[in-house]
Amino acid sequence: MTDQRTCVVCHTQTTPAFCCWDCQARLRDQLAELPVLYVECSQEFWPQGGGSSGRSPERTLGLRVAALDGRNPVDAIEKLESWERLLREELTPTEDPDLAQRKRKAHRWSESESDDHTGVTLCGVVDWLIAHLDVICREFPAVDEFALEVREVHKAARSAARVPSEPVTVVECPADHPDDPSRLCGKRLRLVADQAECPRCGASWDVGRLLMVAASTKAEVWQPASVVSERLGVSDSTLRRWAKDGLVRRRSNNYLWSSVVEMLESRDRVG
Repeated sequence: MTDQRTCVVCHTQTTPAFCCWDCQARLRDQLAELPVLYVECSQEFWPQGGGSSGRSPERTLGLRVAALDGRNPVDAIEKLESWERLLREELTPTEDPDLAQRKRKAHRWSESESDDHTGVTLCGVVDWLIAHLDVICREFPAVDEFALEVREVHKAARSAARVPSEPVTVVECPADHPDDPSRLCGKRLRLVADQAECPRCGASWDVGRLLMVAASTKAEVWQPASVVSERLGVSDSTLRRWAKDGLVRRRSNNYLWSSVVEMLESRDRVG
């Protein structure tokens, strides 16, 4: 029987590897999206020409160049290439190095209509990391550090491309507290997959069942505004107005589900 360990990335799922399938899938998606995000920033990474003063016919870069820390494709490439070099040394090679080098020549970057090879290099590094992601997650003990850096690079790229953050539902775990069964566990769980496991009490949840149980207890469920609007038929402007008037509870762009339901019920009673 294969030994099971706790995933070093999320510290919740059990896995025979160092990284669970959910975290590996998230890593793969983040890596694959990087070239797309930088193409969206601009048709080119770098402006072509010197820094002349006055108005310029040159197309704007799209990146906020004043914040080059992590929002610069070269910075992303340097970070990812350093991991590639380390992983080539640490892991069992599964591919001829010449083939890996050939992968850098041309790929998705042809869509950018740019003569700059920076994007081709980024695609090459990303392709190599994705091709070896299985062995990285299975054999590399420091995959948590790798995942953290990929997440930071991906977050910076989304910011540079002005892509809004994904809405995330937050639910307090409605299972019994491990130290006091008379009260709820209450650990806040961010729902980013179809399954959730509480790191405090160890309860495993299907997301649908988790929301049902939470709704029947005093556990708090914080839903993104888009989800609340769609499921309860309340416009985003109305939710903002209610929150401003103290009629519903809001945290960032998430709303406490029960407070909106109670507001709707009270409005119906008055009506």
